[in-house]
Amino acid sequence: MLYNNWHDSPVPLYISFYVFDLNNTEFLNGTSKPHVKQRGPFVYKEERKKIDVRMYENQTISYRELRSYTFDSSQSAELDTVNITAINLVYMVLVNYLQMEDVSPTFRKIVGNLLADQEKPIMKLSVKEYIWGYQDPLLYTLKSQFPELITDDQVSVYNASVREAGSNTFLINNGVSSGTNNTERINNVGQIERFNFERSLPFWSNEYANMINGTDSTIWHPNTKENERIYAFISDICRSVYLGFNETNMNKFNIKTYHYTTPNSVFAKSTENEGFCLNSTTSNKTHEIECLSSGLFSLKSCILLSNIVLPIPLPIIGSNPHFLAADSSIQNGINGLTPDDIKHRSFMDIEPLTGVVMNGSRRLQINLNVVNDSAISAIARLNSFVYPMIWVDEHAEIDKTNADKFYNKVTKPIMVLHIMKYVILGIGTVLFIIVIILLAYRRYKASIFGPPFEKPNADETSPLLF
Repeated sequence: MLYNNWHDSPVPLYISFYVFDLNNTEFLNGTSKPHVKQRGPFVYKEERKKIDVRMYENQTISYRELRSYTFDSSQSAELDTVNITAINLVYMVLVNYLQMEDVSPTFRKIVGNLLADQEKPIMKLSVKEYIWGYQDPLLYTLKSQFPELITDDQVSVYNASVREAGSNTFLINNGVSSGTNNTERINNVGQIERFNFERSLPFWSNEYANMINGTDSTIWHPNTKENERIYAFISDICRSVYLGFNETNMNKFNIKTYHYTTPNSVFAKSTENEGFCLNSTTSNKTHEIECLSSGLFSLKSCILLSNIVLPIPLPIIGSNPHFLAADSSIQNGINGLTPDDIKHRSFMDIEPLTGVVMNGSRRLQINLNVVNDSAISAIARLNSFVYPMIWVDEHAEIDKTNADKFYNKVTKPIMVLHIMKYVILGIGTVLFIIVIILLAYRRYKASIFGPPFEKPNADETSPLLF
């Protein structure tokens, strides 16, 4: 059952995109904060297909996973063809890169003048183009002039990670044991042991941050305990996260589940998370650890602009949606956000006996580091801020058909076993009581009438007749 749940999850999977529509441009001259309005959800049915599945003698399984998406207008607030206004991704990537490489102001000014002919700090496009890809004018021009350097002129906020995900190879523990460590093996079922053939990650600055912990969040081990940390490895952000126990629930199909949520400590600026601070090279070529404000983590070591021969890091920052649990200075840097502990926190509802994930949402916001540059007139006066591009809610909840299957295959047999246990216990108790009553009655009878009359044994001197 566990293998089937892992290979073909019984829980329907959807992904909802919420896009932040930029409502003003005055922030470019530093006279106001940027103001955004959330649009969405734009809901897609997500299909995941495991391919190249191979099983090994050491009880591990390797596989790759392809994802596909189909727009579901019935669950969406608007069609994904609606237009929005947003910060120009390529424009801001180049500005960040020039500053990261400590390029001289004179050269940055030349680049800024060249950008003015092809790119603007602000762009308008459809939600569909924003999420899944659009042709960038600057990359299009460079590709036509330098095809050996620029390999692709398409840019997207999310689709690049989908393509990347299809090339990742996972090696997981299948939870089966033929020896004496059965409990240990089953507790590790679904645990990712290697990612792209490596036991650790290359992205972060210490061993702890580079550890590959947990499953892919679609499966967990049987006999789940309340006090467990639920670890999940999320390849889209190149790191593991964890969830803590919150409460016990009964879902709408009357199935008992444990409710786990991501605590504020997951993305907090803390000693535990210092490995997610990145090595940074300063202008004098010294190396330092660069830590972002609490609630944020940099993805520039994980997500690269791969449209060129020598990929450059993207100034992408991860967080909870609406900067939930982030430092107040980040939340206050932009108008239009309303963080909500229920709507914007990731969670999982696990059926504890089997480890089946009955309901869950993986929520993440993708942000762009927006910086000013005194050498580029279009952005010389803006105040730097972290710009929320989109937030994603990847969610799954068991439906009635699969809940009924679970009831018939798991809940009902367990109920029968429980009933039989009490029936047998009841019968045993009744028999025990009957035996006690009989013994008590025998003693009572003996105390009233005395011991039973014993007929004397006959011998040779006894008369034959009375």
